[in-house]
Amino acid sequence: MPSTPRLTWIDTVKGVAVILVVLYHAVSLAQDKSWSGDQLSMLTSALLTVRMPLFFAMSGFFILRRVDRPWPWQLRNRIGPFLWLFILWTAVWLLVFDVLPWHRAGDSGRTSLQDIVRLFVDPSVGPWYIYALAIYIVAVKLMRPLPVWLQFLVGAAVSLPVACGLLTIDSWVWTSLLSHFIAFQIGALAHRALATVADRASLWWLLGYGALWGAATAALFFLGLGLDNPARIPVTLLGMAMGITAAVLIDRHAPFLKLAWVGKNTLPIYLLHVPLLGALYSLDLGLPSTAMVAVGVPVLSTVLAVAAALLIWRVTRRIPGIYTAPWAGDGANTRNAPTAPSRAASDDRDGRDADGRIHVGNG
Repeated sequence: MPSTPRLTWIDTVKGVAVILVVLYHAVSLAQDKSWSGDQLSMLTSALLTVRMPLFFAMSGFFILRRVDRPWPWQLRNRIGPFLWLFILWTAVWLLVFDVLPWHRAGDSGRTSLQDIVRLFVDPSVGPWYIYALAIYIVAVKLMRPLPVWLQFLVGAAVSLPVACGLLTIDSWVWTSLLSHFIAFQIGALAHRALATVADRASLWWLLGYGALWGAATAALFFLGLGLDNPARIPVTLLGMAMGITAAVLIDRHAPFLKLAWVGKNTLPIYLLHVPLLGALYSLDLGLPSTAMVAVGVPVLSTVLAVAAALLIWRVTRRIPGIYTAPWAGDGANTRNAPTAPSRAASDDRDGRDADGRIHVGNG
C-alpha cells in the first residue's frame, strides 16, 4: 500500500513553534542575568497566543488516525511512551538542575526527593509538554463517542476559564496544561479547518492576520489587560492562523531554511534545550547589560541550543529508550518492531519516516 504524502507545512509549523519555545526559555533565563531587554521579553510574552497553541494543535493533527484502537494499544504506543519519556527526561532535567548553578524563581535551584515523589502532581520540574500529550490523548479517547460539538463544549469548559483568567489555579504548569487542551482539540477535531487556512495561504492573508493579531495584542498590553481575559480567545485564533500562514509561505518559498526538517525533529529539541540553555547560562561571561547583549545573547543561545540538541540527537538516537519507549510497538514513539516489509509505508502514514525519525504527536 503506497504511503500518503507528508504535509510538510505541518512540520514547518512545528519547527517555528519549537524555536519560539526555545527563544522564550532563553529570554526568561537571560533576564536572571540582566541579559534580556524589555522589548524581547514583551515579544515572547505576546507570542504566548502563538507558540504553544500551534505546538499542541499540530501535535493533535493526526491523533484521530488511530484513536479508535483499543486501550491496550493506546497505552503501549501512545500514552505509555509519553509517560516513559516524561519520567526519564524529568530525571535528566533534575540532575542538570542539581549539577549546574541553576536558579529557578522561588527556590534555591536545588531539587529534592519531594520533586520526584510529586512528579505527576507537579510536573513543572520536567518536560510538562510530554505529560500534557499523554493526558490529552486519554481525554480525546474518552470523549470519542460524543458528538464533536459536545467534545468541543467540554474542552472549552476545561480550557477557557483558566486561559482567560476567570478561574485561577495556584500552579503555572496546570494553568498551562488546562489552557492548551482546547488547542489540541482544534488540531484533532478541526484539522480540516486548519488545512483550509493552509490551503489559502498568501502574503495578503499573512498581512491581514498579522495586522489584526498585532493590533489586538498591542491594545491588550497598552490597556494593561494582558492576556488573562476573554479577548485571549480571538487573539489566539488569529495567532494560530497567522502562524500557519507564515509557515506555509516559508515552506513554499524558503525551503532552504530547513524548518520542516527541524519540525520533524521537535522531540529531541524540546527534551534537550532546557539542559543546554542551563549549561550555556551557567557560564560567567561578564557581559554588560547593553541593548546588543539583550537581543544577541537570547537569540544566539536559541540558535546554539537548537543546533546542539540536533547534534546530540544525531549521535545518540540509536540508543534505545532515550527518544522512544524501550519496548517495541506500532507508534511513532516506540522502538521498531520486526515486521513485514510493508511496515515502512504504514510508519510513514503514522508519523515515522523510513529512517525512524520521531515526530511528536504524530504517533
